[in-house]
Amino acid sequence: KTRLCELYAKVLGSEEALHPVHYEEKNWCEEQYSGGCYTAYFPPGIMTQYGRIIRQPVGRIYFAGTETATEWSGYMEGAVQAGERAAREILFAMKKIPDSEIWKPEPESIDVPALPITTSFWERNLPSVPGLLKLIGFSTFFTSVAVAGLFAYRKGLLVRN
Repeated sequence: KTRLCELYAKVLGSEEALHPVHYEEKNWCEEQYSGGCYTAYFPPGIMTQYGRIIRQPVGRIYFAGTETATEWSGYMEGAVQAGERAAREILFAMKKIPDSEIWKPEPESIDVPALPITTSFWERNLPSVPGLLKLIGFSTFFTSVAVAGLFAYRKGLLVRN
């Protein structure tokens, strides 16, 4: 909690963040309805085959949401991009703009220059924590400990209080 408050104080440039009124943590992976995700999860190939379909208007209903974004799908940036795209589609339907203006590329930010994302060999190739635990046989470890404990108990090697 303290470290998070320190980070917020640094980012916001305010000492006020060091003294939160309320603090709450949530393990989103245990969340019943979303399963930990903040966006819809599609299996490989769905967006490349059907992505344009979820963006198509139905009558006067236009769809905009992070899942319909062509860039940054699943993030706030994607939601903004999809909202702007849907607004331009509506403006086109109202004959306020030409169709060439519907799909506008996002301009480069002057304040925040785009930097390439670089990852090391290990970042690209190390397994996830569950994958690593399976790899080293962590579940087998617990079984072995349980068997060893039972054996020690039966032989009287464990002292009971």
